[in-house]
Amino acid sequence: MVSQEVRLDPRTHARIIGARGKVVRKLMEEFKVDIRFPPPGSEEPDRVVVTGLPETVDNAIDHLLNLEEEYMLSVTETETLAAYMKPPSRYGGGGASGGGGGAEDSNGGPAKGFVVRDAPWNAAGGNKAPDMSSAEDFPTFGASVAPKQTSAWGPKKF
Repeated sequence: MVSQEVRLDPRTHARIIGARGKVVRKLMEEFKVDIRFPPPGSEEPDRVVVTGLPETVDNAIDHLLNLEEEYMLSVTETETLAAYMKPPSRYGGGGASGGGGGAEDSNGGPAKGFVVRDAPWNAAGGNKAPDMSSAEDFPTFGASVAPKQTSAWGPKKF
């Protein structure tokens, strides 16, 4: 009997073990080896021990490394997608750009977000945005007549 250590990324352990240990038990039966994963909080979380006959241990380790490679592709894709799906931070950062958050404007306060430069309401002359409810800014043309309700299918027949 031989025991060999193999380093497997801890993010793949759950997938290699499977639901209720089903996958790892199948591997242990198939290769006739014993596979031991480190306990949670271990100092070496990537250390996996495979015990058995020399040839079966080598085959099991090769298979575990192949599974790790396959699962790592999925893990990195998931992490990348999660980074893009994360909503942007209100104070800068977040989302696909990463960012560290905590963006501040020149006054030391939180960033104001979207700012329109040289907009009419920002002009030095005191211009401001028009008041949509003001009759002076938006006068009516002629008598106010309610628009006739028409349908795309023609007039209603009663």
